[in-house]
Amino acid sequence: MIEWRDSGGSEALDTLSRDLAAVDNASHPVDLVGLRESCADLAAHVETAELQDPIPDETANNSWKLALKHFAASATACSDGAVSDSQDNFDLMASEMDIGIRHLTAVSDRTSELCYG
Repeated sequence: MIEWRDSGGSEALDTLSRDLAAVDNASHPVDLVGLRESCADLAAHVETAELQDPIPDETANNSWKLALKHFAASATACSDGAVSDSQDNFDLMASEMDIGIRHLTAVSDRTSELCYG
């Protein structure tokens, strides 16, 4: 687990966290250009993370895959909403993001538990 963390896992967690913060910042107040950019970044970083080696711990890896799945859905809804200005898309974006954040928190907690005891 320490090897995964040190060979890009920690960086991937940090990148996704920064992307989520950027989406949140562009959402309050709504900045459609900012949302298009931040959601495109989130989508690209999710795709990159999906190509990385799986987390060697099954529990953490399952949460990681779920987090990426929900972040991808959130980024899609966000991008669609930024183009259409549809509240339904923004609601879906927020819902999917909340689910993804719960899974990402589980990954972070499990990584800390395994790496730091």
